This record gives sequence, structure tokens and C-alpha cells, in this order.
Amino acid sequence: MISSPDIFMTQDAAAKIAASSSDHGKLSFIHNVAEDFYRINVVEIGPGVRSPVVIPPPYEVLRWDGIGYEGHWLKRVSDYVNLMHRDLLQRPTQSLSLDEFRSHVPEAVDPGSQTGLLITYDSNISEELREFGVTEYAGWLVQREGVRPIDLVLEPAEIGIQQLAGLWPISELALASVALVGCGSIGGAAAEALARFGVGTVHLIDPDRLRWHNILRHILGPESVGSHKASALSRELTKRWPGQDFRAHKVDVVTSAHEIRPIFGDVDLIICTADGIAARRVVSHLARRARTPAVLACVLDNGAVGEVIRFRPTPTFGCLLCLRAELESSGSIDAEAIQELDYGTGQVHLPMTAVPPDLHFVGALAAKVAVATLLESLHGDHTQRVPNEYAILGLRPSGDLAPPFDLDRAGSITWRSLPAPRAKCPTCNP
Repeated sequence: MISSPDIFMTQDAAAKIAASSSDHGKLSFIHNVAEDFYRINVVEIGPGVRSPVVIPPPYEVLRWDGIGYEGHWLKRVSDYVNLMHRDLLQRPTQSLSLDEFRSHVPEAVDPGSQTGLLITYDSNISEELREFGVTEYAGWLVQREGVRPIDLVLEPAEIGIQQLAGLWPISELALASVALVGCGSIGGAAAEALARFGVGTVHLIDPDRLRWHNILRHILGPESVGSHKASALSRELTKRWPGQDFRAHKVDVVTSAHEIRPIFGDVDLIICTADGIAARRVVSHLARRARTPAVLACVLDNGAVGEVIRFRPTPTFGCLLCLRAELESSGSIDAEAIQELDYGTGQVHLPMTAVPPDLHFVGALAAKVAVATLLESLHGDHTQRVPNEYAILGLRPSGDLAPPFDLDRAGSITWRSLPAPRAKCPTCNP
């Protein structure tokens, strides 16, 4: 007895049915018992001519073997057949008698005492019906006691960011370039978000390797232990988003600033998620000199709060040193004092206490601010304006810090402006 879960059909199977000169043919299905779905395995493209369906290597589960079933496909059916499929899917307790179904699809094979799987194909679905949810291909479970629809899952013609065409500025972001300094927990999340936003080129800059203790908080897994974080991220993101360009640079932004300057001068924006004060200060300085916008992100006070700052090279806003000087003069905490010791073994370094989702939250927001800045500054898309330049996020806030870090609600975000450049700032006034 065949159950009635989903049928998965690749573009190759769909193309074979559509291109056949016949109006009907046989199909071979594989039932993946573990996941309980069917996939089309072989299509009869002409009388007695059976063509195996190509399953692309990335679809590992679809390539699993299973129990074989025979079925059929029919095309040039009336619009009403696939419309009927759509309506019945919305009423899962409803079915058609075999006679009623064959009155609309007379070519349907009587399964006898067996159960049949059938695909109907109609290439002439009107735009009105498409908008109503009617599709070209429909799946059916055909039995003597009744006919039921099966949800047919068709591989789309476009996979990846192109599926958002018309809904998101894909072409604009495909031309954008970002340098990401720091490929740790926050940086990995930011890199993944940049990829998902569709940023065309991302330079991944980090000298460190992934170690066992990183796995808890990183988007990379145990398979990448021992690899440089930048290289491993580049490999993983390229595998998932092959149409975008991820370039690994295994260098330290502090000790190899001479290698970083040309990159900063060539990209549209810089993100820094590196640990420690030195890297953040160097990025703030080099970005200002390159006249390139920069977004800095980190967590403070042992993961109690997050911080995302956008620095734009204009006379209106100062640099990181200007901001820290203002905070110090107002009696706030020394936000970066603890960051002098990075997390690590707990001996030379201070262990990181922020939980993984909080770090990823900060990284994703940094990427969102970066993309919003790109779209607004490069393409005048004012729908992507963020509230201000400086965001402070409540992660595990105790409420006992001095302003502006005195948040007392997890998930809360406050936005502030940045001070103007100081008169003698060596970064803002060279």
C-alpha cells in the first residue's frame, strides 16, 4: 500500500516530460522510506525509450535508494484537472471517485487492484490560474477506491538569491563589495548574512584557525577544525552561494596593515567583528583614511550587551576614538577595557561568556546595517535607512551599567548618534 506524501521532481525530470513528443508515458519512482517521499527516477520519453533522471550531487537525500514503484505521466490535460488538484490539496479529507476522475482524465490508467502514481502536465496554465496557485505539474494517487492529490515539489528553475528577483535589489548588491575583518563567532554570522543578502564580493580577513572551543559558537562545524577561519568560511559560503565571490585573506589587520590598505580602498564598506581593541582601532583608522564606511560590532561586559557602530567618513561623525572619548567624559564604563584580553584558554585570554545566538544576533545586525548603508549610499534606497549610527543591544543586561549601556531588557535595542570629530583627532583630522 502506497502512502501519499510528497513527490519530488527535479528540473531534469520536468524537462523530459515537457520535451516528449508523446502525450503520455511511464514513470519510475523511488520511495525514500526513511523520509517517506517519492522522487521521479526514470521518465519514458518515447514508446519504450526510458531516460534516467539526473539528480544533482548536492541533493544527497534525494539520491538515496529505496523501493521502486511504477507510474505514468499525462500531458495536454485540461486546465480544470490541475485546478482540481489545487482545490483538493486544500481539502485533505476530500477525494474523487475513480470514475469521476477518469471523466476529466480519460487517459488515466485503471490501476486495477494496485495503486498508481500519476503526474499530469499542462503547459497552458493561464496567468490568472498561476496567480491562484495552479501549477503546470500535479501529482495524483490513483486507486480503485478513490483518487487523491499528492503535493508535487518541483525544483525551481532558479536556486539561490535569484529566487528573490523583483522582491530584493539583487543586481545592486551583486555589484557591492565588503571587507569583513574577523571571522570568529560574530564574523561568521555576519559573513553568512552578507551572503544571504546577496553581496557580490566579500573579503574574509582573519589570521586565526578554527579550534575545538570555537565550534560551540561558530557557524562552522567540526569538519573545519584546523583550517584558517577565513579559508573555511570561504569554502562553505562558496559551496552554498556559488554565484558570489568569497576571498580569504589569512592576515592580521594590526600587524599586516600594509596588506589591508589596498583592500579597504577598493571595497564599498568594511565590517569589523574582530576581538580586541587594537583591531577595532586599526580598522576605524584605516577606513577613515580610505574614506570607506565601516561597521564595527562586538559584545561587551561578558556578553551582557552588544554594540554595532556605523562610522561614515563625513565631517558630521567622528571615529571610534572620538566615541570612546565622549563616553569616558560622560562617566560611562570603559567599554573596551575587558577586550584587551581575548577569549580563549582563560589564562592569557579571557573566556567568552556570550551564548551563540546572541553573538549571531549581533553579527546579523551588523550585516543588516552594512547592507542598508550600501543600498542607501550607493543606490539611494531610503527604505533601508537604519534609525541612527550607534546601536546598543540588550543580550543579558543587568541594568546596573552606566548609560548608554544601562539596558534592562533582553532583546531591546537603543540607537544613538555619534559625536563630531575631535579637533585634534589623529584619525579624523590627519
